Amino acid sequence: MGGSGRPPNPPDARGASAEPRRPSTSSPSVARYLLALVLLAGCAATETAAPGRAVLAAPTDVTIQVYQGITLVSASVNRAPGALMLVDTGAQQTILSPLLARRIGLTVPADAPKRKLAVVGGQMIDVTFVKVASLKVGDAVVEDFEVGVYEIFPQTKVLDGLLGGDFLHKFRVTVDRTANRMRLEPLGR
Repeated sequence: MGGSGRPPNPPDARGASAEPRRPSTSSPSVARYLLALVLLAGCAATETAAPGRAVLAAPTDVTIQVYQGITLVSASVNRAPGALMLVDTGAQQTILSPLLARRIGLTVPADAPKRKLAVVGGQMIDVTFVKVASLKVGDAVVEDFEVGVYEIFPQTKVLDGLLGGDFLHKFRVTVDRTANRMRLEPLGR
């Protein structure tokens, strides 16, 4: 933390500091971002996705960033590093932004399956789902994993997606916000 008493801005998806792009907390874009977060944080799938296979031999500790109460972690999708994901234990599905999908060369076919997700307030949204070869956080990997592709955070291009329960519940997860660490352990140990 700097002399201001506030945590530094989260890095962008490529690991560079996002300091120049920091919006003020009273800006309309932050308000819209927080509204989107509230609306999608509790999303529930009306259909279930294929489970994917979890791979983790030993516990792994990863650095997290806590920014205005929001937990962020770096992830790798299809072995492409640098995806900045919002950790949301209340969301059932993992969602990637269309921008991240394009950046890593993930093709989203026009006929890809769509699932309805219920957001807070009962509104239903259609989210396209595709399979990724892998999603990795630290040494924790889920292979052959279905993820949604949807513009969750249209006002910010810094966040690449939302890491939901379909990934997190495959591991024993402990978040220590004061130490800026998230520990993922294999289940059954």
